[in-house]
Amino acid sequence: MLFRLPLILSCSLFAVWLLAPIALVVDSSERGMVPIDFLAYQRAAEAITKGQSPYATAEESHEIFRSFNRLESELQAAQARGEGRVFLREALAPPQQPGPYVYPPTLALWINQFNLDGVVFTVVIMASVLGFVLIWFRATSAHAGWLLLVIGSWDLLATIQGGNVELVLLFATLAAARLLWSQRLIWATPLIAFVVLIKPFYALFFVAFLLLQAVQPRSAERENPKPLMAAGGILLLLLAAELYRWGPDLRAETLAFYLNAGDSMWTALPLAEQSPLSVWNRTPLQGLVNLGLALLPAQVAALGLWGLFLGVSLWLARRASLNFPLAFGLALTLLYWGRPAGYGFNYLELVVAIVLWPFLVRWQRLAVLVVIAGIMGSRWWAFAETMRGENLSLLTMQSAAWPWETWLVLPFFWLLLLWVMTRSRDSDQDLAGGREAQVAIRASTVTY
Repeated sequence: MLFRLPLILSCSLFAVWLLAPIALVVDSSERGMVPIDFLAYQRAAEAITKGQSPYATAEESHEIFRSFNRLESELQAAQARGEGRVFLREALAPPQQPGPYVYPPTLALWINQFNLDGVVFTVVIMASVLGFVLIWFRATSAHAGWLLLVIGSWDLLATIQGGNVELVLLFATLAAARLLWSQRLIWATPLIAFVVLIKPFYALFFVAFLLLQAVQPRSAERENPKPLMAAGGILLLLLAAELYRWGPDLRAETLAFYLNAGDSMWTALPLAEQSPLSVWNRTPLQGLVNLGLALLPAQVAALGLWGLFLGVSLWLARRASLNFPLAFGLALTLLYWGRPAGYGFNYLELVVAIVLWPFLVRWQRLAVLVVIAGIMGSRWWAFAETMRGENLSLLTMQSAAWPWETWLVLPFFWLLLLWVMTRSRDSDQDLAGGREAQVAIRASTVTY
């Protein structure tokens, strides 16, 4: 019983953690508050119902982003007067101002179709978190104590409280990747279509994951490409069917928005007016913009950096025998490295730590835990500073001038996973050498 006590405590704490956000959203809804990201989806859904475009104009989007910048400046001025907390309390009261809707219409259409509200959507998010944890822990045989990295993640909790669809997509991405790894490509295609129809840049994950799988010495895709071709055809049919469901007006509005998406984002504003989004957005694209690059060169450079990281990963993967957790961890890191916008590294610490753990000695394990605790703790400190009315750091302690999570944390995790890849390759070589030695010994025994 004492041996099972940590398991029972971890699972019980996780269960409470799963239910608490739902209770908070129910309480907020009774006061007329809606999770802020879900509110953007909901307003887009209402616009479609009225026959209007779900997308704001570039000018309207810029005004919303400038309002966040003004809020930050006013909070800092109030803090200088010793009134930061009072100002923040008033700013958080209704009416709420979400960011503009920037996704394809699919998410808004499904909200209409299933009549989703903030509470139900939060339940879907928490079910997705549970699903992610179950699949990942089963795939890795990880100890339940690792749930503490889920419970203690401010990135995850902020995403949940905002009602962001990100965690639903990450669950679907993990499920699809698990099916792809076990060669059930046809079953994975609906999940892939679901993910990329909501956030198209998630295609970066699937491209990286499939290429990592393909470069393996005994790749099933290389030996028999027909299942992959069939799955690709089904995926294209699913995407085409959804585009047809949008109707001609929505298709035209979506095409017009994405052709000019760069002009509608906060990165099109002068750098001084991009904060706090330029701080929260922990992507290389934002980091390059913060360095003073114009948007188009920054986009090209960010894509080039993603290609470089992918190329190095594939080159090393050719000589290694990847397992599913390592391949997923690398593809997830490359997704976070390549996407244009992202306010957190959801699940990344959990994934990297579990993949690393079997390859570490005791002092290395302690060092990794200290580093991860420091990174996660810094985000809670940013949240505490905002709650004290000091600033709008909220999600991260990095700054626009020095986005250290972007340029240090993410590459550091990627390098750790590459190190695991080289260790697994060395282990395979040692194992092969041991087998050859055994064969040689047996042969010599027979000879003499």
